Amino acid sequence: MEDKEEGISVLIIGCGPAGLVNARTLIQDGFKVTMVAKEDGVGGCWRNTYPDLTTNSPWGAFTFSGLDMPKPSNLLGDVVPARTYKRYLEDFYHHFIEGHAEVLLDTEISSLVPKDNNDRGWIVSLKHRGYEEERSFDRVVLATGYLGKPYTPNIFENPPVPTFHTSTLAYPSGMDKLLSTVSSSSKIPHDEDEGDKDTILVIGGGKSAMDTAAILANRGRKVIWAFRGPLKWFSPSVPPGMMGANRLDILFGPSRIIDSWTMWFYHCTSIGAGWVKAFWAMMRGAWTGIYTNNNLPPPTSDPFLSLAHFAGGIPSGPQDFLALLKTGKIASVNNVTPISVDINEVQFDKQVDGNKLENIIIKCGAIVTATGYKGGTYNFIDSVTRRKLGLERIPPEPNSEGKVLNMRKQWKTIQSNEVGSIKLPLVLRGILPYGRYEKRDLAITGATRPFFIPALTYEVESHWISSLFKDDPFLKLPLTKEKCLEEIQADNNFTRARYPGIDPYEAIPSGTYVSAFNDLSYTRVLLRDLSLDPWRQKDTSHKWWKFWNYMNWLNVRVNPQQYANLGEERKTLRESTKS
Repeated sequence: MEDKEEGISVLIIGCGPAGLVNARTLIQDGFKVTMVAKEDGVGGCWRNTYPDLTTNSPWGAFTFSGLDMPKPSNLLGDVVPARTYKRYLEDFYHHFIEGHAEVLLDTEISSLVPKDNNDRGWIVSLKHRGYEEERSFDRVVLATGYLGKPYTPNIFENPPVPTFHTSTLAYPSGMDKLLSTVSSSSKIPHDEDEGDKDTILVIGGGKSAMDTAAILANRGRKVIWAFRGPLKWFSPSVPPGMMGANRLDILFGPSRIIDSWTMWFYHCTSIGAGWVKAFWAMMRGAWTGIYTNNNLPPPTSDPFLSLAHFAGGIPSGPQDFLALLKTGKIASVNNVTPISVDINEVQFDKQVDGNKLENIIIKCGAIVTATGYKGGTYNFIDSVTRRKLGLERIPPEPNSEGKVLNMRKQWKTIQSNEVGSIKLPLVLRGILPYGRYEKRDLAITGATRPFFIPALTYEVESHWISSLFKDDPFLKLPLTKEKCLEEIQADNNFTRARYPGIDPYEAIPSGTYVSAFNDLSYTRVLLRDLSLDPWRQKDTSHKWWKFWNYMNWLNVRVNPQQYANLGEERKTLRESTKS
């Protein structure tokens, strides 16, 4: 390709975790990096979070190589608080990026268009405090995340009751305004309570709704929690730490590429599949018990087949949500759909016995909509260009049903004849949009939805992107655009085969790939593309650790430092190909 390695300019849109680790890698590889963030600081969606938010991830899951995130000795619990992660991202920025890249805060992208004359590169319009500037960049990384703008149902757009989306409660002014809207109350709400002017009605069935309800109840407010249901299966609030990463990789599999004897045994043999099914039956029973013990309807879906819908859920952390619910300090109203809002009240349709609908009214002085986000749909790229790039979700190819069923035949753990017509984007590895396969000047990071070890996923993605931008000869890309499309469609068909009956992209339309809890398998694919050793957790004292030692395999430990030398390893490969 025509570009020289030195002096290549890269624009990174977004300063969240994926954007930050990409900036470090690209800086270390000699690129001229410019970062843009619409916020007034770095951290992305972690910059402002509602009070006392805890993640569902263990210590180490959010840690990049080169900078540890030690657990404070006075911190209770086994998961990472959002405020700790925010500080870590700020420290990472100051340590690796500040002074080494141009960083434009309080800046939005008005438009992003490819250069004319079939050239590599992009023209971007930057908007900063009302001033617009047009600039040119050789490469662009979209690190905009997959949350996007808050989603609020139409009936809550301009209601006669003060209404707050949970995103606004991340700011002290938003929470203070909500708390001042209603008076504190010593009354204990009851299920099906009609409410009053001092009631805060929290609407939504996810973790943010539960956390917000707990925060408000702990601050002396009367809270009624209403959700449509059924609730999603929840992730445990205390996961198994960074030990036994392969245990999750295997039990939460299969992966599209079966790359170990153990993965094959558990998903492609009747004995192994029986153990996997027994594990999920046990998990479903335990989780169902937690729901029913707290007077909540358990989800009806198979938790194994709906893993992509794990998005938090019933927490048992510092907020003590379940205790508040069980003691009646939070009232719950389930199977309800809001249909209208009037002065100081919301009208719902409630489903009874599966089909029958009855009308209920809940009075309130304020409403909190915990209804999620629209997804970052790259609105700064016009719709025609988005379609050409492959960023718009499209229906499966005409012959995909047979391919999905054939793929599923090799697994004993998923026995379903259901093949949904899930619309998916055309993005290689969730990183390279199909429409820029030949130019290789646009990459997406942080949209692959890793659930278990997101930091390592983003870090490996950053090296894949850097090699893409450097035109590294050892990066194993499909040889032609047609082969590229075939590989993308194979990955998309895997998603359809792995998650029959659900749309993993329903809540997050800007996702490009579902790595879910198999993000360790996903990183191994990326490392193979880079011609690097995918097994970073080798124990040299066990010659056959990878295949025969059962417990050593399942309890393999993941450590960010195992990925610290990826840049040096790529440099060695690059020099060897030149010689």
